[in-house]
Amino acid sequence: MSGTSGNHLREALKRSVDVFRVGRVPHVLIGAWALAVWGRPRATLDVDFLVLVDEAELGSLGARMTRLRMRLDEHWLEWNPMLRGHQLRLHFHDVAIDLLRPRDQYDRQVFNRRRRKRFEGRYYWVVAPDDFILQKLKVGRPRDFEDALTVLERSKGELDHAYLRRWARRLGLSRELEYVMAL
Repeated sequence: MSGTSGNHLREALKRSVDVFRVGRVPHVLIGAWALAVWGRPRATLDVDFLVLVDEAELGSLGARMTRLRMRLDEHWLEWNPMLRGHQLRLHFHDVAIDLLRPRDQYDRQVFNRRRRKRFEGRYYWVVAPDDFILQKLKVGRPRDFEDALTVLERSKGELDHAYLRRWARRLGLSRELEYVMAL
């Protein structure tokens, strides 16, 4: 990642969180940035957030972000019509910013367990390691299993195994959880 991309990535993170804070939007950092906190970091050129808003508020949030030189990706929305109203993609220079609304009861309760973490002198809300693992198992791509494994390795003492098993059962992910826990 070039120095410019790294600067844009950090600036996209800061600008997004500033919009959330001013608008009092409950949010949690997910994806590769959360992986960097709980597991083995990997290169990324995006920032992913779960935001606790309804469909209309998601549109308003996107509009507020565009006023800070972030561009709404209309083309992405055209190619992903099933996500309209559930997810927005914006860009800040070469960085994608994904805003996802909770899709189920599990996604909504993630906000109760989020953790504050400090990065470059600022605090950010980050998904808890247990919830990061469950989110990755829900998506289920090979890279997601790898990400879940690195969090399991680094966060062993912090994980609530009863919580993991309970939600894995509710989400129909018990076999996936047992698989990654056995490795």
